[in-house]
Amino acid sequence: MDKHLRRGNTVQPLRTKLAAIKNAFSEAYSSINRKLLHKLEIMVTINTKRLEMHHSTEEKVLLVLVVAVCLILYVFMLFATTNTVTSVSAVDADGIGVYWDSDCSDRVSSIDWETLTPGSVKSVVVYVRNENEEPIYLNMSTANWNPSNASQYITLRWDYSEQWMNPGEVLQITLSLSVSRYIEGISSFSFDILITGSTSLPGDVNGDGVVNDLDLFLLTQAYESSPGDPNWNPDCDFDADNHVGYSDLFILATNYGGVA
Repeated sequence: MDKHLRRGNTVQPLRTKLAAIKNAFSEAYSSINRKLLHKLEIMVTINTKRLEMHHSTEEKVLLVLVVAVCLILYVFMLFATTNTVTSVSAVDADGIGVYWDSDCSDRVSSIDWETLTPGSVKSVVVYVRNENEEPIYLNMSTANWNPSNASQYITLRWDYSEQWMNPGEVLQITLSLSVSRYIEGISSFSFDILITGSTSLPGDVNGDGVVNDLDLFLLTQAYESSPGDPNWNPDCDFDADNHVGYSDLFILATNYGGVA
């Protein structure tokens, strides 16, 4: 009798949980609320662990049902809330040639990223040539995001490994644009990509040919500054976005210990 009551007491909360999931689905279907996707993921995880802990056949059946429903709803919501965004980037290079082909005959003036979906990554391959008369390092930055909040959800990266480029040298570089799965309210966006060359190692603030603690100290003094601020130091603005911030700290950290 006690065993039967124990099972009954367990089944009822599980039925309540199932009803709650159905209600969550109804709410998500009507409002297309992405946050519920995360809730469904949590429900799947929790109930899967409960399934591993319970031994009653009746409890297992109900828990399997709960997990299955969560998975079905998760997949459905993932497709139901997926929208698409489109983007075009203008490419500006100072003393650097950016091309579509390794022969450097087809110059890149813009990149059409075509249709993107939340959580996706789109990559394009370009060829970058040093058109200066001396060896350089490459720097890449972005600017003029439209809408301005698009940069909160979208990230541009490349696989350049911070090596010297001799005059006339050509490197194959992959640019990768990633879109956050939680992007909202943006159906199209644009931004500029700026690729420049520098004769000093990125992160070498004082120009002594090595990136070390002294450069880190100088950057911390200028951190979160912009032109006009009393602590502004243009030598710390490695990505040339007129602001010394996290991206500049990341560049210094990437090259820490490097010697030109």
